[in-house]
Amino acid sequence: ASLSKYIINDLLRNQMGYDGIVITDAMNMGAISQQYSSSDAAVKAIQAGADIVLMPEDFSSAYLGIINAVKEGVISQERIDESLNRILSVKIKIREAEAEK
Repeated sequence: ASLSKYIINDLLRNQMGYDGIVITDAMNMGAISQQYSSSDAAVKAIQAGADIVLMPEDFSSAYLGIINAVKEGVISQERIDESLNRILSVKIKIREAEAEK
């Protein structure tokens, strides 16, 4: 599911209306790490609609894979901004809730 655009975008976001943060399963699990490099898995997860990639087997490779995918136009800056906006929105809500206490 962490690499499935159908599940994240079509089913979860479009059909079910979820607009919150999507976090992948641990990307170092065998089902992913035996099939994909950390870089490829991270890029596929972001392309699928995930906002946060959890526990890649090789963090540096995953990070650079996403950076390079944006530079090469494989992932758009707008796609990255979507995730950033979701994450920042939750952080702002948390801070506001803490300030009300």
